[in-house]
Amino acid sequence: MNYISVENISKSYGELSLFKNLSFSIHKDQKIALIAKNGSGKTSLLNILAEKDQPDNGEVVKRKGLKISFLAQEPELNSEATIEETIFTGDNDILKIIHNYEKALVHPEDERTYQKAFEQMEVHNAWDFETQYKQMLFKLNLDKLQTKVSALSGGQKKRLALAQVLLNNPDILILDEPTNHLDLEMIEWLENYFKNEKITLFMVTHDRYFLERVCNEIIELDNGNLYSYRGNYSYYLDKKEARLSLEATETNKAKQLYKKELNWMRRQPKARTTKSKSRISDFTEIKQRAHQRRSDHVVQLELNMERLGSKIVEFHNVGHAFDEKQILDKFNYVFKKENVLGSLAKMVQGKRPF
Repeated sequence: MNYISVENISKSYGELSLFKNLSFSIHKDQKIALIAKNGSGKTSLLNILAEKDQPDNGEVVKRKGLKISFLAQEPELNSEATIEETIFTGDNDILKIIHNYEKALVHPEDERTYQKAFEQMEVHNAWDFETQYKQMLFKLNLDKLQTKVSALSGGQKKRLALAQVLLNNPDILILDEPTNHLDLEMIEWLENYFKNEKITLFMVTHDRYFLERVCNEIIELDNGNLYSYRGNYSYYLDKKEARLSLEATETNKAKQLYKKELNWMRRQPKARTTKSKSRISDFTEIKQRAHQRRSDHVVQLELNMERLGSKIVEFHNVGHAFDEKQILDKFNYVFKKENVLGSLAKMVQGKRPF
């Protein structure tokens, strides 16, 4: 089922052109990550999808009645509201039913209001969702529900905004750096949440492990072109390497052809035949292909390491000598988080060994 079709959109700010004529689509149950170098317009594209901004040209066609939630890098929250009030202002009717029920619990003497609220909980089977949202707030370390937003740190505000968009239960969730301000346990919980929930995602993140474990499609914006890879981050790396190798081969062939055509151009007389004029026209295209340059950048997303957990450094059979003196020989130790260590060694001729 097609949710969103992006058709030939472009975005510029003054003379700075971020992207031109981009087209792609988002389908139900896809979990897509957008990858591009900084300054390519990733956040601008997310804002356009979330209807926070408009493209300069082209259009974004959405399925009728589509419900979208957007997590921005810097979420906008009501500073005077509490954590609980912020959650209950979300776009979810079940949350409103739960909120009415919890208010009725405060005044049990009003039996009519309580009975009505209780019946709504039963009709909409809101009990499970109530448990779910409280567990979510606990996992995100937001269980002090009466704390005001103004008293929260930047990280706590980001986590509160994350909880709000998750609880909105949208058709499409658009995320800008969702793992920022989350510790390892929170990130792993979020990974499992996305893997187990039937939800459509479109996100930007620099967390390579999150990409690997959550996303089933990668879209890369590279030198103004979009490339789609139906697979996780490992698959993307393999296919991108093959694509760049093919591009390098084609560019090299174009350079050889350019040299040949350049010699022909220099040998030709001023009077041109119809056939030679056609060849001259082709020469312009060959020259462009031969001289195209990639604006490569250092890939920040790597996959050959593991997330930092309880282990900080591991030593396996380490040896080291100093002035022909063996200091370490087959040393094995795992330095763990929050270890406080000291060392003992024999004195050698009245001097410290190291």
